[in-house]
Amino acid sequence: MNQKRLNNAKMPETPEYRLTRGERETHFIYNEADGEWIADSSIPRDIHKLERQHWIETGVIHYQDGSVCSKTFKAPRNCLSPRAYNPDKKKRVMSDEQREQARVRMKEMWEAKSKSKN
Repeated sequence: MNQKRLNNAKMPETPEYRLTRGERETHFIYNEADGEWIADSSIPRDIHKLERQHWIETGVIHYQDGSVCSKTFKAPRNCLSPRAYNPDKKKRVMSDEQREQARVRMKEMWEAKSKSKN
């Protein structure tokens, strides 16, 4: 790494201790000049999600025992977009009758699907 500390000592290549849950973070940065998103994450769940979504891995930092500390990814602009957030939005509530009708439809669908395989 090319980063230097205030005392001009180089940062260690591997972290000296494991990050706690409170220290783990995920950052998404949009670089308008390149037209791509950069994601830097030390949260395992987010790392696996980015890998499953086929983001391009550009860097990885390992702990001294070889396990992954954090990873950096990049992806085109269209891979991530802000969504509206409305905390007051009511979830759809189904009545018992609607729930039963849906259960029957799902059962019929799975029976038809299993018959078509045989």
